[in-house]
Amino acid sequence: MQQKPALLAWFNDQVAQQGVAPRNTLLLLTAIKCARALALILAFWFIADILASWITAPVLGSSTALTCIFFGLLFAWLLQGAHGQITHRAKAILLGQLEQRLMDQFVSRQHALIRQHSHYYWQSVWLKHLPALVDWRYDYLVQQRVAALMPVFTLIAVAVIHPIIGAALVLSLPVVPLFMIVVGKGAARLHRKHFVALERLGSLFGDRLKALPLLASFQAYDKQQALLQQASDQLSQRTMKVVGVAFLSSTVLDFFSTLAVALVAVLIGFSLLGEINIGAEVSLHEGLWVLLTVPMLLSEMKLLGQFYHQKAQAEAAQQEVKSWLVPATEEPPRAKWQTFNGVDLTGFSMQKPTLNADNLSLKVGDWVRLDGVSGAGKTAFLEALGGLREASCRLNANFVLLSQQAVVLPYSLRDNLACHQPFEDDALWQVLDQVGLADWARALPQQLNTLMGEYPPLSGGEAQRLTIARLLLQEADVWLLDEPTAHLSESQHLVIADLLRRCCAAKTVIWASHKSLPEHWFNQNWRIQGGLIRG
Repeated sequence: MQQKPALLAWFNDQVAQQGVAPRNTLLLLTAIKCARALALILAFWFIADILASWITAPVLGSSTALTCIFFGLLFAWLLQGAHGQITHRAKAILLGQLEQRLMDQFVSRQHALIRQHSHYYWQSVWLKHLPALVDWRYDYLVQQRVAALMPVFTLIAVAVIHPIIGAALVLSLPVVPLFMIVVGKGAARLHRKHFVALERLGSLFGDRLKALPLLASFQAYDKQQALLQQASDQLSQRTMKVVGVAFLSSTVLDFFSTLAVALVAVLIGFSLLGEINIGAEVSLHEGLWVLLTVPMLLSEMKLLGQFYHQKAQAEAAQQEVKSWLVPATEEPPRAKWQTFNGVDLTGFSMQKPTLNADNLSLKVGDWVRLDGVSGAGKTAFLEALGGLREASCRLNANFVLLSQQAVVLPYSLRDNLACHQPFEDDALWQVLDQVGLADWARALPQQLNTLMGEYPPLSGGEAQRLTIARLLLQEADVWLLDEPTAHLSESQHLVIADLLRRCCAAKTVIWASHKSLPEHWFNQNWRIQGGLIRG
């Protein structure tokens, strides 16, 4: 059965790079499973010999046959253990590599990536989709190769013993993979729909938990409970459809396997009775060996059918993670960033969201006001300039991005300011004094070493000023300000805006804001409207 090119080609081109999931591991696992199957087939030959001797003459088999059976089964058992250990280790390595690649994307694109989906979506990607790709790689693909190779070896041996039985197997075996293909296409579609429904239900539940005070104010508990119950019932129905397809696949595979074994048993029986005299005569030893071998051959096909749902899950996972598992774009080290000498943004374009610029340029010392209605793409544009989103060009200079939400980590005040860089205490106190937080920091129990914790002892304005102090330590040439006072009161907005003006007066600034700002601060005004950025 041929693997669908899209999934395998995508994995090899986009994921299996830089030593990730090496092909030789697949070949080794395939060789081990084939060797195990051949060892069992050889042991079956001697088991059939002993049974034939016992039936025709009440004597036990020879010691040579018993020794071969013992070592054949022991070898198969050892190979099974080796296969399990190698598979477990390979899965752990691949899963760690995929998780690291996703983490690299989070580090590279930060909030620009995370905000595109809900927290439950990323949780599902991490806990479900990445393991699904790993299982597909080392369970399904290995079994697919074993199920393709073993029938060839076995059919040749059976055809030599009796061509009619070999022909019957050739006609009956293709039914199994054909049915798997038909069922698998439907299973992949159901898995994708199930994931979407699961992600929506998780996001809905999370949103309602966050809005509990608002629901209490409007007494909307009953209505939202009914909504969640309806969504839960729909998810249960989708889950039962997926389970139903899985049971249907297993049942039909068992049915066709039983028919194939029954057909072989009938042919062998008539051959032994002399009713079928086509080809070489079948001995009792050979007939018993065929009856022992064919079920094992079909079991490999049935095992592939059991793993087929992994392919459906991997195809569903591919649709969700194919944009995130590509190697993260390497960001040039800050030490190699050039001094900002201006940039020509004429011809700027990005796809998600769609933004284009006809004639824009940013010179040293420019102060640019970035306008546009909510949702026009101001945040996306600033993130693209910072390299957090894919776009035709970016700033190749030392820059900082100040977002709407002040980020305060649950570490010490020193760590929040320095971000693991070796700054002297004098430099930290200097920037705290610049933003008016020096007295507040000195009043803390351990001053710079005080932990901020999950609930920092800061107001909204103080948190924003702490963020500004963090940025001042970077000495960036370009400041990208993404509505830094959006969630502050008018009085706090005036204080923070004036502080920003004083701190980065000599910098190059692009400032996106819905709130009023003095016009004389800016020498350019850019506006985003209808996907176009005009100066």
